[in-house]
Amino acid sequence: MEEPKDPEANIEVKPESPPRESSASAESSPLAESSTSPIINTNINANHVLSNAPTMSGDSPAMSAVQTQTDTLVTLTLVPVKHKSENGDEKAAILGTVVNEENKVTESPTKNGHENGAQLGIVTGIGESKDRMEKVEDVRKKASVNAVKNVYQNRGLIDTRAPFESVKEAVTKYGGITDWKAHKAQTIERSKQIKLEVEKLHEEIPLYKARAESAELEKSKLLSELESAKQQVEELKHSLEKAQTEESQARQDSELAQLRAQEIRQGITDESSVAAKAQADLAKVRHTSAVAELESVQLEFQKLQEQYSSLVIERDIAVRKAEEAVTTCREVETKVEELTLELIAAKENLESAHSVHLEAEEHRIGASLAREQDYLTWEKELEEREEELKVLNEKYSSTKDLKLKLNAATSTLGKLKTELAAYMETILSQEMMGAGDEGTNEAREIKRSIEEALGKAKKELEEVKGNVDKAKNEVEILKMANVSLKLELDNEKASLLTLQQREGMATIAVSSLEAELDRTKEELEVVRLKEKETREKMVELPKMLQQAAQEAEDAKLAAQSAQEELKRAQDELNHSKSSLTTTEIRLKATFKEIEASKAAEKLAEDAINALQESEQTIIEAASPKGITLPLEEYYALSKQSHDAEQAAHEKVENALAQVEEAKEVESKCLEKLDEACKEMERKREGMKVALERAERAKEGKLGAEMELRKWRAENEQKRRANEAAARAGSVNPIKSPGHKAALRRDEKEEIHGMVRPEKELPVLQAELKLRRKKSFFPRVIMYIARKKAEGAR
Repeated sequence: MEEPKDPEANIEVKPESPPRESSASAESSPLAESSTSPIINTNINANHVLSNAPTMSGDSPAMSAVQTQTDTLVTLTLVPVKHKSENGDEKAAILGTVVNEENKVTESPTKNGHENGAQLGIVTGIGESKDRMEKVEDVRKKASVNAVKNVYQNRGLIDTRAPFESVKEAVTKYGGITDWKAHKAQTIERSKQIKLEVEKLHEEIPLYKARAESAELEKSKLLSELESAKQQVEELKHSLEKAQTEESQARQDSELAQLRAQEIRQGITDESSVAAKAQADLAKVRHTSAVAELESVQLEFQKLQEQYSSLVIERDIAVRKAEEAVTTCREVETKVEELTLELIAAKENLESAHSVHLEAEEHRIGASLAREQDYLTWEKELEEREEELKVLNEKYSSTKDLKLKLNAATSTLGKLKTELAAYMETILSQEMMGAGDEGTNEAREIKRSIEEALGKAKKELEEVKGNVDKAKNEVEILKMANVSLKLELDNEKASLLTLQQREGMATIAVSSLEAELDRTKEELEVVRLKEKETREKMVELPKMLQQAAQEAEDAKLAAQSAQEELKRAQDELNHSKSSLTTTEIRLKATFKEIEASKAAEKLAEDAINALQESEQTIIEAASPKGITLPLEEYYALSKQSHDAEQAAHEKVENALAQVEEAKEVESKCLEKLDEACKEMERKREGMKVALERAERAKEGKLGAEMELRKWRAENEQKRRANEAAARAGSVNPIKSPGHKAALRRDEKEEIHGMVRPEKELPVLQAELKLRRKKSFFPRVIMYIARKKAEGAR
């Protein structure tokens, strides 16, 4: 087993029961709560444990046992348990046993309290490292439950659970078996039921809406009635209070009148009468209450006047806002009208583009039909001409055979002539020799037969020569026909190329028109979206106005707060500057004091040196050697010098501390000032961004208008170009097969009986060059037919 490189890398999670080493410790420990808790085996380095372990007082056996194995690989079995602290709170801890390479327990958790505490301290020190425990938890989540790893060679783990007996058992464990067809039918039925319920809900929605509207109307009516009833109740309360006050006043007046009547009966005067005094007191009280009511009414009246003024101001503001909203609405209406006009123009352009597109499609369809018909006619003509070429080739081969026969006849004729000459010489020699009459008769018969044969041969030769001349003429005619056919084929190919180019141009025009249609549709959709947005903006205009007013007020408040913060920062800056100036003055004063003290020290040193020199001179004059001071004086002098040095150092340190404090205060004030400046810059940038957005919106509007104008101009130009192209196509129509057939008939009528001698062939060639597009095959066929008829005659 290879040793792990990382001390935290090799981690093993086992949910089953703990091994034998740790089970005893877990059972014997009073801290463990459950034996079924998960156990984590980690291979870590002892040095890492000691580095993370907390410091402990005293040398425990656990620490000595761990320290003896600092360079060896240690297996630590961690068991999460709970223990109670001194306060009684339950805290989670990790109980562990340290195991060496030979799988021997070095320390158990149940020996002594001190050892148990030391071991718990080590393990809790490991548990306190958050990163390690997070890694352990991640690995515990990722690791499978049945994953087992061999930690060492002498140690192994066995999964003792029973395996799956069949696939059915595994399937039932992980979800069970279901009938998919029945499940599918159930899902379809459920979906149908859900659809029916949704349809029912859609049908019930308007009914409930109507009920809700009626309920709202009744609610509004009831609320209005309730408000009227409340007003009546308040009026009645007010009248009741008035009546009660009037009743109480009337009772008081009646009681006072009765007392006054009794006093008058008794003969008591007005000055000494109690009723008069009570009446006067009542009048005063009533006067004070009336004055108080009048003041309260005046205060309420003032409040009402203030509210009225504020309401008037709000009304004016609302009127202004309403006027602004009306102006904006009018502007939006004008924009909407402009957009509608643009939409109408775009629709007209779209309709014109549709018409142009339809015309182009009709033109393309007619061109395709004409092209197909031309193809068919050209194919038929090519087949006919191929057949005619085959016939001509056969005739050309027959003429070649005739030429060969003529050559053979000429050769036989020469041979016969030589034989006749030889025979005539023999006859002459026989006559000279005096042959008999029989020989002469035979010679005459032979001579006659030879002359007849020669006459026949001459006739045949003349016929062959005539046939050869005829064949030569036919060959020349065929060559001319071939040349004319080639020219016609080239012309047809050129016309095909032109047709293909026109078709390509037509397809390009169609594609461009389709693209323009798509663009117009997209632009129409954009215009519709803009209309919707404008309508939504019209609806949201008051809200937008309110939001803009609130934002303006917020911006004002923020600007005021920023100005106040700026003022505060400036005050703090001035204060810090004044403190800095005071500290600088103090520093200068301290530096001057230091310089003065240094100068005084120098003067004192100079004086001491002078005194020492004078004393030395005196001592040297008095005695050859130096004087002796007592120890107390020497210690006092050294102490004084040391104290002076310390005081100077303290003054310098205090001055430096004050300078540092002043610098810190200055830096803080500068930071606050920078923050305030940054906030002001941010607000300015926000204002700039808002202005830029408004300008961009205006520019976008202008750009959209310009693009619309350009689009209109381009559409007009394209429409004009398409109209010009359509007119040009109507001027140069495609030749139809009927037209070609009529031309061929004219040619046939013109070329009847057209047999020309060899002298007129150049004229024929010139005429053929002038008539390239006219068909030549009918002429050839008629010429050959005539020749055949003449030969037959």
